[in-house]
Amino acid sequence: MDLSNKIAIITGAARGIGLAICARFCRAGACVVMADLDSEGLENSAALIQQENPAARCMTMTVDVADRPSVERMVEQSIAAFGRIDILVSNAGIWKNLTRGPFWQISTEEWQHTFRINTDGAFNCASAVAAHLIRQQSGRIIFIGSAAIGEALAHITQYCASKSALTGLMRCAARELGKDGITVNMVHPGQIDTGAFSREQMEERALQKFIHRVGMPEDLEGIVTLLASDEGSFITAQQIYVDGGGVLN
Repeated sequence: MDLSNKIAIITGAARGIGLAICARFCRAGACVVMADLDSEGLENSAALIQQENPAARCMTMTVDVADRPSVERMVEQSIAAFGRIDILVSNAGIWKNLTRGPFWQISTEEWQHTFRINTDGAFNCASAVAAHLIRQQSGRIIFIGSAAIGEALAHITQYCASKSALTGLMRCAARELGKDGITVNMVHPGQIDTGAFSREQMEERALQKFIHRVGMPEDLEGIVTLLASDEGSFITAQQIYVDGGGVLN
């Protein structure tokens, strides 16, 4: 799964799944634009990638995916730096600090804020790169969703709904862009160890899955790299769950 000289934008790149994908793309030969709202976290993560892989080619950009002008600047600066864009991995999102409780107790403000980042943010990014990919007659768009939508988790409806909305965007975008050689897919991680839960909690929940181990950010690397590569050129409009079988329970 060679990504040599491909130009990739990855949002939510400062930590967790986004950081793991950035590192894998660099190892596969891509030039990576690491985008996140956390400037300090970005710089630390980019330095870590560079330390582990001196040949890595990556640059950082502070971006608010919920703000369309911010996203458009990211795309313009990426093209100015590298001349093109080949891959978008739309990973940025929120969930950790969301209110847990019955859906009828979710405030309108929190509902809208969740959609603004998780759904509008992905729409902004995909919209901003689409015209460039069409001109090239090639490209990859990969949305990072959540296995929570398949499990229909209770007490976090705002998050599940915001990620569910992306499936419609993904499928329609795949239909509209397919004739231009552009694939659009969605990867749904299960519960991944990014430090949000104790290891004990993670291991206990892992026993409910088909594969009895805790999911790690690195578990997402392979499938996302496949979808981004030439080997994935005939895969589009797909939802792929990477959750150890948890969604079927």
